[in-house]
Amino acid sequence: MCHKHHFSGTVTVDGIIELPDSWYGKIKPETINVQLTPLDTFQELFVKEIPYGRKVIVRNNSGGVIKAHFDVAAESIEDA
Repeated sequence: MCHKHHFSGTVTVDGIIELPDSWYGKIKPETINVQLTPLDTFQELFVKEIPYGRKVIVRNNSGGVIKAHFDVAAESIEDA
């Protein structure tokens, strides 16, 4: 059985989603999945990188302001 960790919120101008400290050492970083939903206006959002499985760096390809809802999910290490 696959156990997932979920985290959601709003990402704004800096485009950085800090993942919960409680996830460190408990998730498989390669299974991190990020869903982004733009707010207020069209945005060309993408995940630039996920350094060390500790945070998610979001960027707007059109260079505009970032404002979006996010949902992040990852599998538990215990499922290995």
